[in-house]
Amino acid sequence: MKKFRIAFALVMALALVLAGAVSAEGFYAGKTVEIVVPWGAGGGADTACRLVCQYVEKELGCTCVINNITGGGGSIGLNQMLSAEADGMTIAYVANTDTNGNIMLDGVTYGLEDFAPIARFAADPHVIVASNASGITDLEGLIAAGQSGNTLWGIGGAWTHWDFLKIEFEQATGTSYRRLVYDGGATAMTDIMNGDCTVATPFVSEALAAIDAGEAVGIAITSAERNSQLPDIPTVTELGYEGFESTMWRGFAAKAGAPEDALREFADAVGRACENPEFIEAATKAGVTVDYMGFDDFQTFFAENHEAVKAAYEGNKDM
Repeated sequence: MKKFRIAFALVMALALVLAGAVSAEGFYAGKTVEIVVPWGAGGGADTACRLVCQYVEKELGCTCVINNITGGGGSIGLNQMLSAEADGMTIAYVANTDTNGNIMLDGVTYGLEDFAPIARFAADPHVIVASNASGITDLEGLIAAGQSGNTLWGIGGAWTHWDFLKIEFEQATGTSYRRLVYDGGATAMTDIMNGDCTVATPFVSEALAAIDAGEAVGIAITSAERNSQLPDIPTVTELGYEGFESTMWRGFAAKAGAPEDALREFADAVGRACENPEFIEAATKAGVTVDYMGFDDFQTFFAENHEAVKAAYEGNKDM
């Protein structure tokens, strides 16, 4: 009987160990997760998303396949994510204005209630750049160019954060620019470099190489502090507009109804990635500003951001 009890105890202990091993694997272990990026390859969204997903893969033991689906101000890609099963296996990159598609973009039906927020991983400033052909070299020249209302200001997507940054800058400086919409920041930067657009507000990751090569003129950073990758470019606040700050947050969301346990697991993996010194260093070099917000806090932030964007749009939709 004693031998039986010992054998039984050993079996039970082994079962507990194996059960623990299985649970430790988690929902995503060994699986392939589709990450929809509704913007073009090489842009700020794509760069930031690919970088963090390299580390999320290691944390979850899964494979993240990035799927760039462009067009419609991000709506085509988001529609694809929202048409997939609500199983947590298709996740989209999201940013400031994405839940407001149904009020800002023609033909879009999705809204806040269709998304299941997961986590935020970055909040990136823009850098205001001018083409070499424009002759604009500083903020004074930029403001002078904004008096006629005809100077082309490139934005990387209709009614994205780029649009709201342009509005905020115009209101702060008493200027007006002609809106030129691109499908992503990388495309806008191409036209800045060849002189077909005068001013644009790409992310640091999108403009860094061109500024360093002298192919575009860096005018100002839109964050509260200077950016370590472009330390010689002043902030808008430094240049006389106290309190001016405008950044785009970057995060992940799934389709509403996706299993919460799985989404929490993904959010926690993003958090561990954002604490990884190797990732932080790589992100900094790429011009990505790491700014993690976990699952619970992101739920509240996501809804509050939606209402703030809605109010800002309602006040400027007739521009």
